[in-house]
Amino acid sequence: MASKETAVEKTLFSGHPKVIYTFSQYFFVIITLGIALVVYWLRSLSTTFTITTQRVRFERGIFSKTQDNLELFRVDHFDLLKPFGMRVLGLCQVHMHSSDEGMASVYLYGIPGLEGLADTMRECSLRERTRRRVMPIEHM
Repeated sequence: MASKETAVEKTLFSGHPKVIYTFSQYFFVIITLGIALVVYWLRSLSTTFTITTQRVRFERGIFSKTQDNLELFRVDHFDLLKPFGMRVLGLCQVHMHSSDEGMASVYLYGIPGLEGLADTMRECSLRERTRRRVMPIEHM
């Protein structure tokens, strides 16, 4: 029964990153009299993150869309980055290193509660490796 529960994919987060996710972006919005806010808003609107218990989906584009998927069992490790400009706003960035050659390095940013979500994704990654019987290969 437990293996069937883990096989069911559940959405942990789905949405756009915050429009302004670093303190320096506030600075640029003020200097450009709000023009930068439009640019940041369009950039946020054109990016959608969907994080599930089995994969991370990235959708980019406003009119034409491109969608990439990173299976969590392929993620080798997570780095949690907390630059000062993000810490001021209570945010962070997650850098995922993957064995997938097409998506070897992936960043998540501008997501509220990302630090706790990173721990959950790590647990899901380990669970998916066990469920799929995948062993990581060390690169030398």
